[in-house]
Amino acid sequence: MKKLFGILIIGLLWSSSVKSAKVNCSNGECEFTHSVHYEWASTNCYETIFNEDVETYVSNFMIVETGQQCQIFESR
Repeated sequence: MKKLFGILIIGLLWSSSVKSAKVNCSNGECEFTHSVHYEWASTNCYETIFNEDVETYVSNFMIVETGQQCQIFESR
C-alpha cells in the first residue's frame, strides 16, 4: 500500500511539471529552457518576454502569469 501511494504521488508531481518551461522571446522568436516539446520556436507573440514561466503544448504555449496563448508556427 505504501509503494502504491508513493508511486501515485510521484506520478502526480511528474505530470504537473512535464509541461512547465521557461521562455525568452523577442520579435516572435522564442527560446525555451526545460521544455519537453521544443528548444526554439517561431510564434505569433511579438512582445519581448524574459524568463517567463510557460506551459508548453504541441502546437502552442501559455504564459502562466497572464494566461496568454501563443501559437507555434515553426519549431526545433
